[in-house]
Amino acid sequence: MRLALYGTAIFVGIPLAFAHVMTRGFGGGPQAPPPRGYEAVSLASEGLKLRAWVTRGRPEQAAFIVVHGLGDSLESYLEHARRLRARGHTVLLVDLRAHGGSEGSVTTLGGRESADVRAAMQYLRDSGLAPHGLGLMGHSMGSVAVLLAAADQPDVRVVVVEAPYDTYRNTIAHHAQLLYHLPSWVPLIPTAILFAEWRAGFDADAIDSVAAVRRIRAPLLAIVDGADPRMPEPVVRRIVLAHPGPHRLWVVPGADHVGGIFHPDWAKVVLGFLDESGV
Repeated sequence: MRLALYGTAIFVGIPLAFAHVMTRGFGGGPQAPPPRGYEAVSLASEGLKLRAWVTRGRPEQAAFIVVHGLGDSLESYLEHARRLRARGHTVLLVDLRAHGGSEGSVTTLGGRESADVRAAMQYLRDSGLAPHGLGLMGHSMGSVAVLLAAADQPDVRVVVVEAPYDTYRNTIAHHAQLLYHLPSWVPLIPTAILFAEWRAGFDADAIDSVAAVRRIRAPLLAIVDGADPRMPEPVVRRIVLAHPGPHRLWVVPGADHVGGIFHPDWAKVVLGFLDESGV
């Protein structure tokens, strides 16, 4: 009986706990009104209501969607939006499901969140705010959602991603090693992924940035944060090398996870890439 109890605790209880950590949401906090120059809009994605802010730019410029990472919200990316606004772009900031002011209780680390990005893309199209196409900018989990959403979309003109991971299974195994010192062969990891799929209703094998980027024709800029152990250069480089179109990899010296915006060369590299890409 003790063996059965301990076995259940180890091979069921621990993976269930990991699955909860992997899928828990971060919504429900206090929500500030949009700042001057922005308007609040509501998006619909797979039956969920998403909070978004939009600021209007010049119609001849591509419209941008800026997407946050795990545990974050749209407020953290106002500086990115400011840089894009200064170039005349319409910019939409969105809270992904189960984050910020959006509905939802579980996250899939970019998988089902790709539908949220597609909802934002469709809003800009339907509102007449993207007559000259779309630019997508994502960070960490948001970068994976952006890559999945951009696949096979002919009006996407440029994609900028910071700290993406290659596949869901690989990043869970990597973080289990990084955070809990669990080797990849430990059976708790695939079991935890199985429970996460059941809890959040997704297919882990479908969350594959490498496969998605092969179906993106727009120019791609991928950013590696140089001091980030979570999404190291070899992981991001694997994604970039799979891209069939024009692409560039920028390793930001000394930057922490999604900290590239604080480097003095951010504007030169990122906005320069937009110029090179004709966006």
